[in-house]
Amino acid sequence: MPSSYLTSGDFATYGLPASTTTGQVQAASTLIDLYLKRPEGLVWSPDGTGAPGWMAALSPRQTFTSQGSIQPGNNVPVTLSGGASSLQVGEVLILDRANSNLAEPVAVVSITGNNAILQSVQFPHSANALLESGLTIKQHKFLPDGRPVTNLAFTPVAKLLAGQGRYGYGRRGNASRYQVDEFNLLASLSHFGGPPVWEFFPMINTGVDSESGMIWVPAGVMLAYYSEVNVWYVAGFPASGLPSAIKAACANIIQAQAAFPQMGAMKQYKAGDTALERFAATVIDADTKALLAPFQAKLFV
Repeated sequence: MPSSYLTSGDFATYGLPASTTTGQVQAASTLIDLYLKRPEGLVWSPDGTGAPGWMAALSPRQTFTSQGSIQPGNNVPVTLSGGASSLQVGEVLILDRANSNLAEPVAVVSITGNNAILQSVQFPHSANALLESGLTIKQHKFLPDGRPVTNLAFTPVAKLLAGQGRYGYGRRGNASRYQVDEFNLLASLSHFGGPPVWEFFPMINTGVDSESGMIWVPAGVMLAYYSEVNVWYVAGFPASGLPSAIKAACANIIQAQAAFPQMGAMKQYKAGDTALERFAATVIDADTKALLAPFQAKLFV
């Protein structure tokens, strides 16, 4: 569902009339997501324990149903409905999202045909339970040569859910000193058998600084740092903890849109040769941009 950063209880606080509609709030919230370059939005939904579970503004990319019941535990096998072969190791599925007491994110450790192994399941789920993909943030990052750290784009990081990593070839001229060539097994695989495929790594040994987004990734099975990783995670705030700056920015945009309808916000009209000139090409003014600045995606780090 679209982002919605204000409730009716916020209208008076942020100077909006009681007649403000849900559509106005969602339109302004969508503009905020667009400006911040955060299509996943800023609000996460809780799982059955109240912990961050998935991004509220996202819609499922693919849905599956379990062929049998799913019991709590680690490395839980489950047979999924058709199309499960499109899943990849590390993918995060949301189990029973419609049930607030049972909903939980689960990571796929391995997949063979329609049979998957889930890393950890907290609650029992009945047969035909719904599993949905595409509801969490997924980010692909290349790691610096010889260093296991990188930065995630969306902060604050609420929870790391799963990851996958792989080894690659060094750049031209660097092959002789590339970090993994010191390990004979990996060197053999790289030069004669191709680089290893994506492998799952658990979050238990992965560190992250919530505010900066810096993440530390442990070495893989070859005892060398990965060349590149994919990380599935949740970032942002609970609906009840949304910062006042976001709410104020949303209210500013609603007021701007109401004050300047289609033929408003015009600096100049001309009859001869028909020229129209607006004061600005956006309803997001400088003050509103300042309110939103701390939440912009860090896409170039």
